[in-house]
Amino acid sequence: MRFVACLVIILIIPALVSAEVLASVDDMTLTWEDVVAMIGGEQNAQYLGITSEAAAIEVLQSWVREEIMVQAAENSGIESDPEVRNAIEQARRQILLEAYMSDAVDGMQPSRLEIENYMDEWLSTYKKSVHVRHIIVQDENLANSLLARIHAGSDFASLAQEYSIGPSGADGGDLGWITRGQSGYMTFDEAAFRLEDGEISEVTETGAGYHIIKAVESQLLSPEPSVEEIQQVVTIELTQVMQEEIIMDRVETLELNHDVVLYPERLIEHLQ
Repeated sequence: MRFVACLVIILIIPALVSAEVLASVDDMTLTWEDVVAMIGGEQNAQYLGITSEAAAIEVLQSWVREEIMVQAAENSGIESDPEVRNAIEQARRQILLEAYMSDAVDGMQPSRLEIENYMDEWLSTYKKSVHVRHIIVQDENLANSLLARIHAGSDFASLAQEYSIGPSGADGGDLGWITRGQSGYMTFDEAAFRLEDGEISEVTETGAGYHIIKAVESQLLSPEPSVEEIQQVVTIELTQVMQEEIIMDRVETLELNHDVVLYPERLIEHLQ
């Protein structure tokens, strides 16, 4: 049950005295306001699946049991265990990062004109799927070297098996059939979907590394997506790109206020 899953990961904040209490364990209380916060708003109340008193008791009892277990865990001193302490710290860092980034990109989205302009140029690429292979490496010089070898006649799949760091490397870089927006990187999609069948891309950089992409073959989607459906995908893609740019600009600005030193050779020593 979705409500129970939410209870597993959210700590209940003590309710205000004036709030109506739905359940309590000693001094800890659960109010309707707490429930609304957990499920992300009253509009999601329907997903609780409460249609009878028995169902209501089951949901409330799940919170009671969780609260009892949490208190038992706190009293046991298990938080002092190094693994538990590390997990809590990692969770804290992740929550802070997500909240900070969410705040940085709040309200950021492309304008209607930006969406329309992009669709004017790329509309046809959203109406087909492409069977692609790719090689991904972390070093741009290596990527350029591999591209030169491919143009000189080396087998794409063999080089992918030998050099690609992606999970598809073992399959010769085969990603199968993809559609626009599926890769998660707009620059990757733009490079892949502008290729003719059998054509090889230039070295293409994404947040994952440097790619060489081969379009094995392509076909039109059936049924053809509507303009409205394409617009939704374009909006999502452009929003992601804008948000990534905002976050990277923020990080680069923050880096100027810190003394950063890297020792890659030390890391490599540990990996050898």
